[in-house]
Amino acid sequence: MGPDGIHPRVFKEVADVITGPLSTIFQQSWESGEVPVDWKLANVPIFKGKKEDTSIYRPVSLTSVSVPSKIMEKMILEAIEAHLGDNAVIGPRQHGFMRVPVLPAGFTALSEKCVQQSGTDRGADELAQILNDYMSDFLEVVLDFGGDILKFGGDAVLVLWRASEAQLPQTISLVLQCCQQIQKKHGSRDTHLGQKLHLKIGISAGQMTILSAGDRYHQQYFVCSNALDEVMKAQNLAVKSEVIVSPTCWELCEQEQIQTRLFGRKRVLKVQSTEHMSGSEREDAAGQFDQHTKMRRLERLRHQRPPFHVSNDPKAAAKMQKYIPEAALRKLDVDMPLHLWSELRPVTSLFIQLQFSENANTMDLQRGLCDATRMISTIISPHKGEINKSLLFDKGCTFLCVFGMSGAKLHHESTHALDSALQIISTCSTSLRNLEAMSIGVTTGTMFCGLCGHPERAEHTVIGHKVNLGARLMVHYPRLVSCDEDTYKASRLPSYFFKELPKKELKGVTDPSPVYQYVGITNKCIFDTDRTKRRSDRRPLLGREVEIDLFERSLKAYETLGQPRILAYAGILGSGKSRLLTELAFLGQDTGHRVVTMELTEAHMRQPFSAIRMLVARALGLQAGETCEDWQRTLQAKLQGVIEESRYCLLNNIFLVKFDISDKVRHMHDLQMKGELQKTCRKVLQKTLGGEFGIFVIDNAHFIDPASWTVMWPVLQSVTLFMVMSLAPGHERTESFFKAAADRTTSQRISCLHLEELKPAAVVQKVCQDLGVVSIPRDLARFLIQRSSGIPYYCEELLHCLRRDNVLLFSTGRQDKNVEDNWEGLIASAVEASLVVSATSSSSAGNNSGTVCTIRADVSLETTVLPTALKEIALAELDRITLQKQMVLKFAAIIGPVFTTQLLAHILPTCTRQHMNSLLDGLVSDNILKWLKDTGVPRDIQDAQEGPSTSQQAGSGVERPSTSKETTEQQAGVLAFCAPLLQEAAYELWPKRQRASIQRKCAAFLEKHAHKCRRCHGGDFVAFHRFAVPSSQDGENCQGSADEDDWHSWEALVLAGEQLKKDRTHIPEGSANALQPQQAFSEEEFRASEQFPPEGKRTTAQPSRTEEDGDKCSCECEAIIESVLVPLARHYVATGNASRAFYYLLECAAAYLHVSNSYMALMKLREAEVLRNSMRKTATVLDCFEKATFLSLKAEVCCILGSVGLAKKTTRQALSLLKKPFPQTCSGAFVTSLWERFQGALRDTNRTPSLPLEARRKKVAWMLQQTRCLSSLGHLYSLEGTSGQQSFSRLAARMKANVDRRIDSLKEEGFHPDNYLSIPAFLSVSQ
Repeated sequence: MGPDGIHPRVFKEVADVITGPLSTIFQQSWESGEVPVDWKLANVPIFKGKKEDTSIYRPVSLTSVSVPSKIMEKMILEAIEAHLGDNAVIGPRQHGFMRVPVLPAGFTALSEKCVQQSGTDRGADELAQILNDYMSDFLEVVLDFGGDILKFGGDAVLVLWRASEAQLPQTISLVLQCCQQIQKKHGSRDTHLGQKLHLKIGISAGQMTILSAGDRYHQQYFVCSNALDEVMKAQNLAVKSEVIVSPTCWELCEQEQIQTRLFGRKRVLKVQSTEHMSGSEREDAAGQFDQHTKMRRLERLRHQRPPFHVSNDPKAAAKMQKYIPEAALRKLDVDMPLHLWSELRPVTSLFIQLQFSENANTMDLQRGLCDATRMISTIISPHKGEINKSLLFDKGCTFLCVFGMSGAKLHHESTHALDSALQIISTCSTSLRNLEAMSIGVTTGTMFCGLCGHPERAEHTVIGHKVNLGARLMVHYPRLVSCDEDTYKASRLPSYFFKELPKKELKGVTDPSPVYQYVGITNKCIFDTDRTKRRSDRRPLLGREVEIDLFERSLKAYETLGQPRILAYAGILGSGKSRLLTELAFLGQDTGHRVVTMELTEAHMRQPFSAIRMLVARALGLQAGETCEDWQRTLQAKLQGVIEESRYCLLNNIFLVKFDISDKVRHMHDLQMKGELQKTCRKVLQKTLGGEFGIFVIDNAHFIDPASWTVMWPVLQSVTLFMVMSLAPGHERTESFFKAAADRTTSQRISCLHLEELKPAAVVQKVCQDLGVVSIPRDLARFLIQRSSGIPYYCEELLHCLRRDNVLLFSTGRQDKNVEDNWEGLIASAVEASLVVSATSSSSAGNNSGTVCTIRADVSLETTVLPTALKEIALAELDRITLQKQMVLKFAAIIGPVFTTQLLAHILPTCTRQHMNSLLDGLVSDNILKWLKDTGVPRDIQDAQEGPSTSQQAGSGVERPSTSKETTEQQAGVLAFCAPLLQEAAYELWPKRQRASIQRKCAAFLEKHAHKCRRCHGGDFVAFHRFAVPSSQDGENCQGSADEDDWHSWEALVLAGEQLKKDRTHIPEGSANALQPQQAFSEEEFRASEQFPPEGKRTTAQPSRTEEDGDKCSCECEAIIESVLVPLARHYVATGNASRAFYYLLECAAAYLHVSNSYMALMKLREAEVLRNSMRKTATVLDCFEKATFLSLKAEVCCILGSVGLAKKTTRQALSLLKKPFPQTCSGAFVTSLWERFQGALRDTNRTPSLPLEARRKKVAWMLQQTRCLSSLGHLYSLEGTSGQQSFSRLAARMKANVDRRIDSLKEEGFHPDNYLSIPAFLSVSQ
């Protein structure tokens, strides 16, 4: 019996009588969350049974009113068990368990190091790779010991061993063995960044409760237990490479087998050693986990639970899918291979922390978690945000929400996240019981979005420095919404939406950027609407002459004739609407008009009458610093006679004033009051807009809230006013204005104009204007024209990124004509020849009228990282299409802006390759890709799916066969990206390791076609190049196919190369006439300039393609350079194979010389020199033949450019490397001449011994390169008429003749070099 002295038998006898009262008591206790005080009193004996039996000595609680309290306890237990059972969140053996959180120490410092080493864009990828490799290693040991991963927590892992109460001691020993082995093998890990990782392990044991929260579609689970709190405390006390045991775990374990040491004054113990457990003992201990009947049905591997396959059991799948993140579900639905899940995405993360009251019990906590999860999900779901992770700690929890995951990217993502965060705090603070504190940290940046963990136990989450920063902001700035500087800038909201916070020291952040509090729309800033932006000093506003002319003509008609006018300028994001309105506002002020400006944001859409409030307040002069009484006096003075005094009180909520409520208004019902409010607002607007207040300018008028729109729209069509506004397509307000502009009755009042893209000439002029220079390189002009697509904001972001990364260099004046005779001087001359002069920049550059811009020598514009802002815009467009199309697009992006279907099919996964036809057709229909030409249907793809035909033939200018029953094979052809930004954004989604693997496949495919065309007799562009340098392929190869298939691939590559050459040398379609004649640029100019003489006057002895063949159009080598050789060099640079990249850069240079393009040969040699310098830093050994070839090609370019002295010097260096030194003095020439004559006389008696085939091939390569250098050198010396120079020329000819004789001797041995220079068999197919 308990302290009340009532025997339980009494309650049994009077059960029928006390059922009603007990039910009432239980219900009140449940609703109030309180337990009667008497129920808490108890007698606690220390044994139960006979005193002699020591095994039963344990506390037993005998409470007061023991039967009712136990009845209620059982009822609650049954309710919880039913809930957990119905939601499948508790295991069948979840009586006792072992918990081991494993935390890699140094993770925060490592994330900071990754950002410093790889930059903000690639730092997350580096961090994820290191963390995944490390976690895979030590989690393999966990799984081998029968453990399982319960939850990932960023850089921590919660590991579970499920066991019955009787199995706990032996299970603890097993866990300790596992931990000791983990610390021994993986306790410390060195990273290539110089930052070490260490493991800290805490162990506890006990029962746990799993709480489920969410709605019918999405659920989150939380682990709740006192043992969890103990294990977290133990882990926090651990230092690197230590294992800490909690007090509860120590009491339950086999203490005689464990050596421990008390951890200071804390109630935890540090494990020093454990008794070794043999393999059989470990198997027996782990095997006890399999005794449950349900678990025996599962096929097990090393006692670990097999991975769950969602499609196996429909009922189980329906339950499990609720706990899978939405981004992962979208990929599961399309059967995307797991290794393709990971991406590097710019996303916005929200870290939400809720702290509940200490008095909250388990049921209160579960209710609070359910409500919080539902509220958060309801708020973020409309903006495609999703809860990615939820963690429970002592009386609090943390949610990680992410905006912009795969397939869910939206424009204005940062703005949506900030508004959602403010709404979450407002809703939860007022609706959640027992909530004491709440804080949210918001960060924006590129993060790793994908699988993290072990291959068999992973979670879909986000990783990166920005994730860590969000958690730090959440902790260090409590009770508010804080955000980093990138989020502040990405939102593009007015500054009055934010408040800068004092800087604090954040763990793992060495140089924290400014931190802001997001306050949203507050009462203080409602009337502070004078947002006239600072007029740009760079004028005139280029490319908007038509829009400005329309404004000036309309304003003149308004002034002279009193004609009302509303000008609406519509344009996409970044088209320059705001800047145009700013310019028009200043033009209006210059004419003497008062200009009233206001800027709306998406947040105003949720504020009733916010547009009217801002417009009227600005027009009437209501100031933010004034009091409520001041506003009331201003309204009364300005609106006197406009509305009745009894109606003033209707303006209270709109203008935040406190007019006395009149009896007439007080007695109005809601519907009548709403009508009167609209009438009153209409009169106020008529007075405000139709008066003498001048020009009204509204930026982002498509964000006018519905309440304001209902009142404003009729007024705008009836009042005489002059208003200018900007609109964005796709909004209801925009459609209304365009319909009114097309209507005959209102077209005289309302005019709408689309903002077109800037013409190429305007882009060049804008760049020169923004940089303050008179000229820019042609490559830079082409890069910006193509990437920006004529959108001003895109151009500005690209320029900002280039300047931030120090890609652009600035100098005053042009180079002196007498440049220094060296390699750098030649490059400087080439760069100067490639400058584009802007027609208007000279007059607008001010004091910098003589400044020119150039590109840094070691930078390629094609490999520059896309700015984050533009990447977000491009990804928002990509996420409108299905994930299957996105996957095809991502693989195509690795190939390049132009690609062939054969190469795409080669790198695509099998599951996607089967649907390639229909997916490509869909992408063409979506205007993301465009067909260039079809080259036939080469072969079938197994199980190829039938796809719909497209209707884009008219746009591409070619006809395509429809994919009917007869043409379900792979469609051979060439496609191109419609917008370069989409290709770059899709390319940068790939993690480095996966991208490198695919690029190796691309290289293996392209290497089959890395040779001259059929007309040029095939072979390497550097003779016998492939035999002179050993290949360093990484095992990737392309399976050989039929000759006919290779021929179709060759044709497609030729077509792709022609398009790539066009993109490189010409301005985009439709804009060729936009530049002035002196601004149009192509490589032909370089060939005709003084610095680059025509190839017909070239001084080298090597014949050009046109000299040899006489038919320039029939040679396909130039196209192969663009589609094969240049991509091969790019792929090998990206994969880190510098030697192979150098090889193909030399092939590119030789090929460009072969097709008489000395400028591009010079540029490729410049790239090769930069790569060679980087190889020296990494101690990469470069083959001697490659060095000689590099110098030989440099000498040939120098010769073409007229630098004869430098050409001689470089050729002699190449001959020295080729082991054929050429003398520099006359005496040396005399001795060498005698020796060469002697060698020539002995050629019949001194034969070269027979060599293996590979050795002979290599030897021929060296001799052919010697011949080329000697021929060039002899020609260079023959250009000078002195006798000494002529003797050098004769010596070079004699040395060349001897080398030629040695090559002839190889023919006599049966080795014919010409056979190895011939074209492959498939090129003999008739054309």
